[in-house]
Formats: sequence, structure tokens, C-alpha cells
Amino acid sequence: MPRKWLRSAASLRSFNGRVLIVVSLVALLVGVARVGGGGVSSAQAPTRAGIARAGSSATVSASTSSTASATSFGPNVGNGVYNGESPAVSDLPVLPVPQPTSITARDNENLHPNTAPSNAKDPVVQRSKGSGAISNPISNFDGICLPFGPPCDQASSCSCLPPDTNGEVGATQYVQSVNSDFAVYSKAGSVLRGATPINQLWAATDSECANHNDGDPVVAYDQLAKRWLISEFIALPDAGEQYGECIAISKTGDATGAYYLYTFLFGSDTFYDYPKIGVWPDGYYMTANEFPAVGATSSGAGAFVFERNQMLNGLPARYVYFDEAPHNPPGAQYIGQLPGDLDGSTPPPAGQPNLFAEVDDPSTIPTDASFYMRFWKFHVDWTNPANSTFGNNGDPNYKLPVAAFVRPQCVYGYGPNCVPQKGGPQGLDVLGDRLMFRMPIRNFGKYESVAINHTVVANGTDGIRWYEVRIPKGGDPSVYQQGTYAPTDAATNPLYRWMGSVAMDKSGDLALGYSASGPNDYPSVRYTGRAASDPPGQLAQAEKVAFTGTGPQTEVEGRWGDYSDLTVDPADDCSFFYTTEYLAEDTVVIGTWRTRVVSFRFPGCK
Repeated sequence: MPRKWLRSAASLRSFNGRVLIVVSLVALLVGVARVGGGGVSSAQAPTRAGIARAGSSATVSASTSSTASATSFGPNVGNGVYNGESPAVSDLPVLPVPQPTSITARDNENLHPNTAPSNAKDPVVQRSKGSGAISNPISNFDGICLPFGPPCDQASSCSCLPPDTNGEVGATQYVQSVNSDFAVYSKAGSVLRGATPINQLWAATDSECANHNDGDPVVAYDQLAKRWLISEFIALPDAGEQYGECIAISKTGDATGAYYLYTFLFGSDTFYDYPKIGVWPDGYYMTANEFPAVGATSSGAGAFVFERNQMLNGLPARYVYFDEAPHNPPGAQYIGQLPGDLDGSTPPPAGQPNLFAEVDDPSTIPTDASFYMRFWKFHVDWTNPANSTFGNNGDPNYKLPVAAFVRPQCVYGYGPNCVPQKGGPQGLDVLGDRLMFRMPIRNFGKYESVAINHTVVANGTDGIRWYEVRIPKGGDPSVYQQGTYAPTDAATNPLYRWMGSVAMDKSGDLALGYSASGPNDYPSVRYTGRAASDPPGQLAQAEKVAFTGTGPQTEVEGRWGDYSDLTVDPADDCSFFYTTEYLAEDTVVIGTWRTRVVSFRFPGCK
């Protein structure tokens, strides 16, 4: 998410600025009910449609003086700028990381809270932990870190929070990214290339991507081509510049080698926040939340696809974009979506469109009488892009009923349903208004499986709702199984589980990585799952603790995440690699995030 220029621990003046923000947030949240776990009413809509972005006026003030204008639904076709090849990553200079004296709290975006408590009852809550034989951690090592507090090895150049932790495992390496750096590791954790600012890939080019290192990164491994993708957005364009997305594609399977470089510019009227990218045979697909340059509220979702085949060959590449805003439901928005991301070595049936998805409840779409998962088919035609389609002329192709749930109401770490932490001044952000990265799609031959998760209020705490959707060959998707993982802990020591990431191995075992924290516990990195033979709807494997942090986050805004990433090793299609953040001892009142990478597997996957 874009940076909010609030400096912490730099001066009393800046600290007072943060306090003013907190006061305004507290005022915003007055009247939000704390009844029965809080949440929104299943019968009452939010006060305003869309999601709010804090500090947006500061974010865009220097970027452009033009006014927002409506964009047609699409297909809108644009040309990317091919910036040539980067030097090998291994040859890039190792830049010194200045000792930071302040921190940048990055913009948050969240649904406007509702004043009515929810009366929804979650019928699929799992209240007991499993006992299955999922493995203990195999690899378990530190990733990139915020250089405050105790010394840390791979320091991010972005003195900001949260880290936006992301990463993926490839054939021989693991690549991790945070705001606003990436690093390359062996699968055992040896550092092959230390933390490197992402825009250093573009350093030798005359491009916006060389001038901006704004973050919200995505790392993807294209297992069909055995190549790496590293991206970040342009969120703070200077006068005369545009919003956009920077995408680098490795020339080989070695993440420390050279990359083909692309700058995709989207104009100065709309900022595309929270980009998430998925790999598909005919393109690299991206979802984003749209924010007009004038105003602080979202307008809807944007759906993009980039020309994969051209990018793999270092050739000029196009993109096709659909603006979903014209097809928003009455009084609401489609937003917080994810694109499908192919897992495994078996591609989908030839020509099959990718899927975009979101999960809604009556608090976000008032015209919904119940709870639904929506899917849009995104078909791109690179021969004639004007023939590309998204959904049923913008409306979803499928609307599947799902079990009821309560959506968390937590904004900047304040309000009900925020995650408590030992020794912390307030709760941690949940981001329960959207799906959590990724949405893997795996082809098992007779059917494809889609795995999805998001955070909900359950069992007196926060838990994780997960789904497996199956698409029979030549058929339509349906929800095969779903559950809410919120096991009961000791009454005196409840744990909240949130901000998960889900994936499946080649045997059909489903794993879930997530953060866990409570009033008597520092945030920890955990995982669990279900073997293919376990009862449907149950994560029957043991809950494993990969790592427990050593301190709380004390920054005045309780930022966390904003996402994590669970991926499957293409070398064996059995081993899972999960990355997320934790906290070290906070020696300054700022928040000392670290990141962790852990691998594990199911014993039955061979």
C-alpha cells in the first residue's frame, strides 16, 4: 500500500501528527459495537460504499494536478514500455542501508466500520485442533528485516511498516520480497543475494521504475517457463508522471541473473492499490483496488492481464484492463479480489480463462440476502485484444452460496476484532475485508481445485475461513468444502489466528499458514492443514509453531501484514514454503518487524 508520510520517533511534531490520526480514528470508531465478538450486521449496510484510504490527500498531492475521469469498462488495451535488460542481480552494487531514524507508516485501506453488531452464526467453525502428522519445520530461517532494535542480517531499505511480506519457492531457490527490497536464498536459507532495493533492477534505465521504489511487491515463480517475476507499483508519481506497475521477468531460472524490465503506465487519474499477480499460461493476471486521484474512497476493482509470452522473450508487451466500477452492485463495490495463480506442472485445459474471485456478505453488498463467493472468467485474446472478455459483460459468471461468517471490524489496530498482542499498546490489523493472497488453482485431471481464505470473527476470537472449490472437467465450479479454523484455547490464554495463506500439494493435501497472537503471547508464525483423506471441512493436522516473536509492535498504528504467502516447491510438488512477519524486541517505540521463511510437508505426499 502507498506510503503515508508520517515520521515516527523523529520529532515531537511528527509524533503529534500521528496522535491526531489516532484521535480521528477513535472518533470514527465510536459506536462500533463490541457485542458477541463485534462485526457488522448481516442486515445493515456500511455507512458508505467502498474502502477508505488514510492519508490519500498527502499521497496524491504531488503526483498530478489532473482531475479523475471515468474509464470505460473495457477491454482497454495499453502498451508497456520495454526498458531492456538489467545487469545480473549478482553484479548489482550492494548499497549501504542508512541507519534509519524514523519510520514510514504506509497507507492503510479498510471498509468503513458499521455500527451494528452482526447476527450471523458461523456454522462451520472448527473448535478443536487436529493431531495429524504434518511435519515439523524443515527449513526455518530469517528473511528481510526492519533495521531497528536488535541487529538484523538483511535490512530493508524501506524504513516502513508493514512489510507486505511475499515470496515464492522455485526449482532451486527461494525469493522473498518486502517493502521495498528482494533477496534470494537457497531452499535451506543460505543467502545467495542479500536485500536489494527492487528499483535497482531498473537503475540503468530512464524510467519511472528507476525513480520509484514504492513497494507492494509480488514475487511469482512461473513454473511452466521456469522463470521469476518480481513487481512493485508506482504509487507516488511526481508531476508529469503516471501511476503504474513495474514488472521484471528473469531471463533464466536463476533469480540472481539478469531480468527483462517493463514499465506499465496507467495514467494520472486513478491509482491502482494492493496489486496481486497470478501466473496463467496466456498471461500474468493482476487485481487491484482503484482509487481516483481526487478523493479518498475507492471506486471499485481493476482487472489486468500482461502479455506473458512477449515478456518471457524480452519483447514489447501489452496489457488488457477492465474497469469493474461501472458494474458495481447498487450502493456497494466489487473489491478485494484475487486472480487465479496456477500451481503444479499440469496446465489448465487449453484456452481456459483465468478466474478472479471475491467473497461477499450483506454488510459489503446490501443487495445480497446471504453470503456468496463470486467468480469472473477473464479471457484474453492477444491476436485481437478487443475480443477479450471479463465476466458476463462485467457481472460475475458464478455466484456460489457459502456458509455465513462475521467480517472483522478493525481499522488501523483500533475497534473490535483487532488482534491482541502481549505488551502491545493496541491490537493489530486484520484486513478482514478482502481475500488473502494467494488464490492457487491446481489441475488434478478430472477436476481443478481452487483454494481461498480470509479472516473472520469466530469462537470469541479471529479465525480463518478457508474453502476448496472444485471445477469438474468441462463443468462449473462449486464449493466442495469449507471451514473456519478457530480452535478453542485455554480460557485464560486465547489465541487469534489471522492473515493466512493457503495452497494444495499434488496429492490434494491442503495447508494453511498464518499469524497467531493473544493477550499473553507475542505474534507467532504457525501452520496446519488437512490431508486429502481427512474429513471434509476439517484441518485435522496438528498445529505447528514455526517461530514465536520476542516482542510486540509498539508503533501507534497497529499495522500488520498486509499479507503473507504459502507456495509449493515445483521440484517435488509436495514441500510447502511459507513466509510472513514476526516481531523482535522493540528497543524503540516504532515496531521492529522481522520476517521468517519456513518449509514443511505432509508425510503422505510422495
